[in-house]
Amino acid sequence: MGLKSSEAVVIGGHNLGEADRIVVFYTRRYGKVRAVAAGARRIRSRFGGSLELCTYGGLVYFERANSDLHRLNEFALREPFHLLRRSLELLTAASEVAELAGVAGVEGEGSEELFALIVGTLRGLNTATDPSHILRAFEIRLLKTLGYLPELGRCVRCREGLPEGVQSFGLNEGGLLCPACRAEAIETMPVSPEALGFLRMALRREMGLSQASLHSGAAEELRSLLQTFLEFKLGRRIRSARFLAGITGFSLDTSSSRSVS
Repeated sequence: MGLKSSEAVVIGGHNLGEADRIVVFYTRRYGKVRAVAAGARRIRSRFGGSLELCTYGGLVYFERANSDLHRLNEFALREPFHLLRRSLELLTAASEVAELAGVAGVEGEGSEELFALIVGTLRGLNTATDPSHILRAFEIRLLKTLGYLPELGRCVRCREGLPEGVQSFGLNEGGLLCPACRAEAIETMPVSPEALGFLRMALRREMGLSQASLHSGAAEELRSLLQTFLEFKLGRRIRSARFLAGITGFSLDTSSSRSVS
């Protein structure tokens, strides 16, 4: 119990009473933290606009014993990421990062890798014109951070090599399948060479994401694959991702790209 401080990103929140607000942070040192910002909704609040979604700064809060709801003392802005609010598409993309951070984050348990991934992705989105490739890189790296990294090098079942061309991804198996193992799989999704190459480079961090580009078909293939696999592993729908798919013209129904054996 007492004052604690850490770098943090605002990943959510909701109003409390007439003037207060509960703010959810993902912090470098303590993982997910929920704190009450007293008077945050007043016109002359000392917090100003610092508590907007996806702002990054230095957090100071008073930890309450035997409670997961603490008291916010200070949040000093470092990077407000104002450009994320210049379009609905970019703001929704940032909201997906925040939503997934909230699902992945653990209270009282920080992760340097996850924190760096969140901040790095927001920086990329803040200067992006097309957020799709940055989100796809975030999603595959998040799967790795959570311990759900799919097998992309060989058949996940028999461990044999894979033929050239379009591959099959087994949702239940968690990776690519050779033709023989694919025949026994319950549900698979296609992965083109272009999409697979993007995933491998994103994991090796060999690409400049601001310069990355994908054919529209491969971009939609990756969106469908990664979001379906994330939802499968997390056991919940990613609401912001589905909304983003809607406003960018992608189908929310991924069944058309799946194959059931």
